[in-house]
Amino acid sequence: MIRRANIIPRHGAAVVFTVTFLGGCAAQQPFESAPPSPNRPWKAPDLAAYSSALAEGERTHDPGAVSIDAQKTYGLSELIDIAQRTNPETRVAWERARQAAIAAGLAEGTYYPILAAAATGAVAHVPLPIPTTVVPGGVFTADTQFVIPALSLEWLLLDFGRRQALVDAAQAQIVEATAAFNGKHQEIVFSVTRDFYTLTAVRGKVTAEQAALNAARSLEEAATMRKQHELATLPEVLQAQEETARATYELQDALAGEHDARMALLESIGIRPSTAIEIADVSQEPLPPALEESVDQAIDRALAQRPDLVARLASVRAKEAEVRKAHADYWPRLAARAAVAGNIGEQKVENSAYQSVDDLQYDAGFRLEWTLFEGFERRNKVHLAESLQKEAEDELEHAKDKAVREVWKAYNDTKVALAKQQAARALQAASEKAWAATFESYKHGLATFPDVREAERNLARARTLDQAARAEVMTRAAAFAFSTGDLARP
Repeated sequence: MIRRANIIPRHGAAVVFTVTFLGGCAAQQPFESAPPSPNRPWKAPDLAAYSSALAEGERTHDPGAVSIDAQKTYGLSELIDIAQRTNPETRVAWERARQAAIAAGLAEGTYYPILAAAATGAVAHVPLPIPTTVVPGGVFTADTQFVIPALSLEWLLLDFGRRQALVDAAQAQIVEATAAFNGKHQEIVFSVTRDFYTLTAVRGKVTAEQAALNAARSLEEAATMRKQHELATLPEVLQAQEETARATYELQDALAGEHDARMALLESIGIRPSTAIEIADVSQEPLPPALEESVDQAIDRALAQRPDLVARLASVRAKEAEVRKAHADYWPRLAARAAVAGNIGEQKVENSAYQSVDDLQYDAGFRLEWTLFEGFERRNKVHLAESLQKEAEDELEHAKDKAVREVWKAYNDTKVALAKQQAARALQAASEKAWAATFESYKHGLATFPDVREAERNLARARTLDQAARAEVMTRAAAFAFSTGDLARP
């Protein structure tokens, strides 16, 4: 189908042709590409192309610029460094921070004048009806050929704070995005730290279960030796073998838990489970010192530096700027404008010769815009902006209260974990002495088998509790640093 529209421009007559080609084909209707029934999976026509694209992306996947040395043992700080450089969440947060900075540049650009160049060229043939008493035949024709290059300048001089409000909001959004970026790093640091010490606890349990297996084997050897000297019965030997089998199972279960904890740590770092990486065992490293600061000091530090609170405050500042912008919309805008153009062309009427023109045209002045009534749109925008500001303020207060509660809990949890670890250490020391004395007595016939078996089990539990308590101290200390905003400070 072809459509024609006749348009008469300001600088001459013109005919603008709009041509639209509409074709038909036997394309599938949308409903024909949908699954035919809800009863079973269906292979869509383009599914193979999507699968191929995903497979190709997997083959060309770049795990990041960080290379893993399979011969090196990585500690916690090195694992955190890898996570911060490879975890995709940090890259997403970084792009959002960059977008906020670009948005601020856009807002600041509204202070500059707008300079535009344009050119219009056309060839026009326009027939117009006219009385036959004026032109024989009743048709008046005009032929025009012209080119109009133009250069225009417009500069907004006065807007009663609209642009400044936009700039202030954009600057606040930069702070909000940057705080979110730092907060994402803090979350990753905490996740890696937590999973690292979870792996440490499981490794400690493996060590404890290995020691328990060694003790069970020693008990089995002692029972077997006593049976050979007719000092022990067959049930004692069988029960000792049962203890060895139980300890073997507990060791294998702990090894399976170590594998799971390692996979969770690699996921927090952002590297694949198949990556060959040696992770340091810090189950015997010194524990952090006891907390010396008061909880009030920790709360004050958290309220001053936590990224989520900084982001909330920046959101409030942005909403305040939006309220100022909404109020400024009640006032007029004043702009200076100027334009210069060239009128180059020629025109003829009927059978006369072409008459040419080649001259400048220009204008300059001021433009005042003042919307007097728009159906209460501005009033509603002011109410909406004020409501959003109040919402942001309430969210900030709620976030502050939540932060105070989190610091209180993390502070007390750290103190309790330190106390539990000291008790677990004392329990292990006592259990080791009890096991050594009972086992020695059993070998000399001065203690019964139930007594030595109970001492062996108590020692295994005490060793597991000690390792779990050590890892809990480390994790609680990291949670306390996370609650105060000390992790990943810029």
